[in-house]
Amino acid sequence: MSGFENPILERELKVRIRIAKLIPAIALRCVCLGLIFLLVLLSRLGSGILAFVLAEAVLILLFTPGTVCDAFVSNAGRKDLRDLALTRLRTGATVPGKLVGANLYTLIIVVLSAPGMFVISTFNRNLIYVNISLLILMFLSTAISFAFSILFHRNAIAPSIIAYALVFLMISSVVTTGPLIERVQDAGMRNAIAKSALYINPLIMVSRSLGNIDIMRTDYIYTLADPIVGRGFTYPDWRRAGVLYLGISCLFLFPAFIGFRHRKRYAVSDG
Repeated sequence: MSGFENPILERELKVRIRIAKLIPAIALRCVCLGLIFLLVLLSRLGSGILAFVLAEAVLILLFTPGTVCDAFVSNAGRKDLRDLALTRLRTGATVPGKLVGANLYTLIIVVLSAPGMFVISTFNRNLIYVNISLLILMFLSTAISFAFSILFHRNAIAPSIIAYALVFLMISSVVTTGPLIERVQDAGMRNAIAKSALYINPLIMVSRSLGNIDIMRTDYIYTLADPIVGRGFTYPDWRRAGVLYLGISCLFLFPAFIGFRHRKRYAVSDG
């Protein structure tokens, strides 16, 4: 393999861009995006472009774990990996190709929606940051899902369950840490817990990339997560949160990549 050629990615694109697969997959994601957008509006987390951006973020977190885990631990995924193990293709070509292929349909939605958002917002520069933060979020959820897929590669259900559970904890971090903060007496510890919860929540990073917007200060969330959002804590800059997510992604990817190389050696006898 020379240059930037990746035969695995080329094969994934050929399979997934077929009309019989492309149209249903994109249609399903568009319907889900519309429903999530409606829920964001009803929950008063945001309106207009902000509501759409939050809906895209949730869409990414909703589809990424399932598609990535399916690419590595489903029956079809494991058979594909066993076949690839018999070739001379390097792990450095196999893993990126499979991961990009797994995220292709969701990535198409993000790419196609970007021009529309720029036109509606009269080319708001912050929308560049928004799309960067969405790609960071996709990278994070991909890395987490890939790591669990390799760790629990003999179980077709466990990786998805654990990945979705972790995503749920990330999104609900501001709410779930509220009772803990109220029980802690030390002010420094309370501040550390609050800051950690704000950094963990990916929707805060995405919303902050659109400007100094605090979605947690809407009436509904303000009441639900009062120990944090009602105490005047400083919300993290999206760039710092993005760097943190990239670092966490690398921590998940490195051991998973090594584990995949080890697994590939014994893929023929796997299962």
